[in-house]
Amino acid sequence: PTNAAEADVSDVKPTPKSDTSSPGDFHFDRKAAETALQTHGHDEIFQPLRAYIEKPLNDTVPDTIDKGNLNDKRPKIEAGRPAMWYVPLPLRENTPDDLRVFEYGHKLRSCNDMPAKLPVDRGLGKHVAPNVNNRKTFSSGQLDKWEEAKEGTPVQADPFLPWIHDMFPDSSGSVIHFIAQNKRRCNSGKVHWDDIHALEPQVTIMQPVSVKRIDETTAKGLAPSLWSDGKSSDQRYRLAPHEEADADGMFTRFICRFKAMDYSKSPPELITVGETLSTYPYNYEFVNYRKDVGDLSMLTPKGKDNAMFWQAQQRFDCHVPDNGDLRSMIASGEGVLSDGTPSVYVDFVPIRTAPRYGKQMSYFTPDMAGEMIRFPQDSFGWGDLMKSNIVPANGQVVSNISDDHPSRLMKNGFDARLFWGDSHVIPRIEASGRWENLPVCQPPTNNVGKVDKPVEKKHKLAACLWASASFKTRGDAQAVSDTTSRLIEWIEFHLLVGFDHIYVYDNTGAHTDEVSLESTLFPRFLDSEVTRIDWPCQVCNNNIPAHENTGERSSQYAAENSCRARYGPTTEWMASFDTDEYLIPMGRFNSMREVVDDATNSGTQILTFKSTRAAPQRTYMEPFHEHKDCGTVSDPRCLSVQPGHLFAEVYNCDFEAPPKPGWAERAKKQLYRSEYVLAHYVHYATVTQGLVETIEEAKEANHKWDMHFRESRDKDKITDESNQAVMLHTKTTVPEYTTDWKERCAFGFTPGHGKNCRVGFPWPSNDDKGDEKATPEGYGYNCFTNEKLSKVWVPKLREAMEQRNSRVTSNN
Repeated sequence: PTNAAEADVSDVKPTPKSDTSSPGDFHFDRKAAETALQTHGHDEIFQPLRAYIEKPLNDTVPDTIDKGNLNDKRPKIEAGRPAMWYVPLPLRENTPDDLRVFEYGHKLRSCNDMPAKLPVDRGLGKHVAPNVNNRKTFSSGQLDKWEEAKEGTPVQADPFLPWIHDMFPDSSGSVIHFIAQNKRRCNSGKVHWDDIHALEPQVTIMQPVSVKRIDETTAKGLAPSLWSDGKSSDQRYRLAPHEEADADGMFTRFICRFKAMDYSKSPPELITVGETLSTYPYNYEFVNYRKDVGDLSMLTPKGKDNAMFWQAQQRFDCHVPDNGDLRSMIASGEGVLSDGTPSVYVDFVPIRTAPRYGKQMSYFTPDMAGEMIRFPQDSFGWGDLMKSNIVPANGQVVSNISDDHPSRLMKNGFDARLFWGDSHVIPRIEASGRWENLPVCQPPTNNVGKVDKPVEKKHKLAACLWASASFKTRGDAQAVSDTTSRLIEWIEFHLLVGFDHIYVYDNTGAHTDEVSLESTLFPRFLDSEVTRIDWPCQVCNNNIPAHENTGERSSQYAAENSCRARYGPTTEWMASFDTDEYLIPMGRFNSMREVVDDATNSGTQILTFKSTRAAPQRTYMEPFHEHKDCGTVSDPRCLSVQPGHLFAEVYNCDFEAPPKPGWAERAKKQLYRSEYVLAHYVHYATVTQGLVETIEEAKEANHKWDMHFRESRDKDKITDESNQAVMLHTKTTVPEYTTDWKERCAFGFTPGHGKNCRVGFPWPSNDDKGDEKATPEGYGYNCFTNEKLSKVWVPKLREAMEQRNSRVTSNN
């Protein structure tokens, strides 16, 4: 099928005629809305989410791309060369009938389904490609992008559509935030090169374009071949260089069309209430520019780009039109009716162009990095791309700027007029690939209804957790089943040491539809202590880091992105941790709140915790044989943790004494101030206020600005592990990892690769310098205990958990 009428989704509901409402006159009556719901029912009012798929751009000369050396994993070595571009960019002469449409109203039925039922993947039991050792590809025909669009996500079929995992309005109702993930990063092996190449637009949408609004008459004069219904007088746009673009169109990528239900009509009608241009929370291209002293490209033809992890998480914003009651109804949540039916929707329409490669094609204004783009070295050999890698489109002559145009703002960098020309009009929305009817639901905070008022910092210290009732480690190496007991203890401990709130992104639904963490968390914990977000999307790649197809754990990274965006505005300090990582206040500090207060007073923005592995102490373990590598009943060769003990006490046995070695920073975790850290990726603050500072802002602040930015140790401090705070990493040691422990843990044993002792024998008084090296049984001492944890926090933790258990039992 090639058009909406023939789409292979049989329940596509016709889009109702959307009549434009005059600016400033939109009126919302909640009572009338609820009456309409009772009279006409949900199905008559609800507008299902759809994806309209547009064919790929015809912007490059076929068979001119150089893939580079796919056997070399280094991103800058033999990175290839982009295909030659047609210039100016050819018009997109689609008609509505050329688009293929997929509807997701059978999955996402109301705001009660958000964000869990957004079309991120196929859902439990329907995945056709494994996320470990996957060699299936769309390009080979083993996977069908149209079937994937129907059952899962349309992004593979149209990669200009963001892979949206979450969306929500801010507390003022003036901005809709979109949380997406860069799907191009799901695979990185050479087997997947064709799919990776097809997904280049996933990076392109992170690069801003500039546009100018034009009227219908001008649009027809510039591009008479574009489709038109001959009736509408909707807003039109053309790609334009910065010096000609509208002020709000200088750095954009999407058209945001807002629609709302008019409940004064019977039946209610969907009307257009305004159209805006998207913005970015920060300029991704500028971030990339400042990340490296040499040349750096947001993408390469070779596709080995996963090392640039700051490009994994995506955020886009749509500003809500200032139209009557629209913003206030979104801010208050009143627009979401009693059964979860939304009253407001947004269409998200990508503006499609070719990607830009390397720093020399950066598209800035002089206030950002000066009048000249600097790239000290041409690492890729692409310095001539804008001269020798272009071909005139349709026989047109590529000419210089005429006297009719204002001079370029930049002396070099991306030449917008060369690549886009003077008459690249963007197609009408109806003829454009897009997300349609994305539901606008409630703001995530309880700071709702406060339009044009500052957001209150509700919490001083909060944590984000991506957790599941069960899961498999990377490479499916082991199935972990102790997650719920770990989760309960971890939350209790961190509430005890001063965290105000824990946000749990529940990924159980990616593994099973029979249970969730709901019953584990509640009523044990109070709503004021814990918030659960249903997050069932699957990790798209769970291979080990050394695998040829490294990929990435998309669900986890998107959850962190969502948590920072949703709850950062109301939280002073926050972090994303795993349930096997314990933050312990040390020295004079009696809580982590005191630690972050002290950091705030000293001007620190990020607290970094080094990470080393702890071992389960032999004292808390018993013989185990119920595994093929663990011997027999009469001769057990493994150990397992005895039931009834706390993880914090069992694993209080770190192989490294404080201060931990420099290599322990590789797997670090961080607490950070949400106002300063704009994006965080598992171990790293990837985007900070310091990084996005422009040269003009630095001049105004009277301090130095360099192209290459490095976070200072004044802003990002490694914690003093003895006198400030330390992280204990209590990763589960499953019994089979202790195989032959008696031999491996014997004093003097020389281990081969992978044969280390995985059982802890604490040094007496933490003294590894004395003469005593082994236990009376002959096992070598090998780890260090945290005395403050064992003497202060473990007793308090046990008492707190007992009190919690008593309260829960009495309430039941």
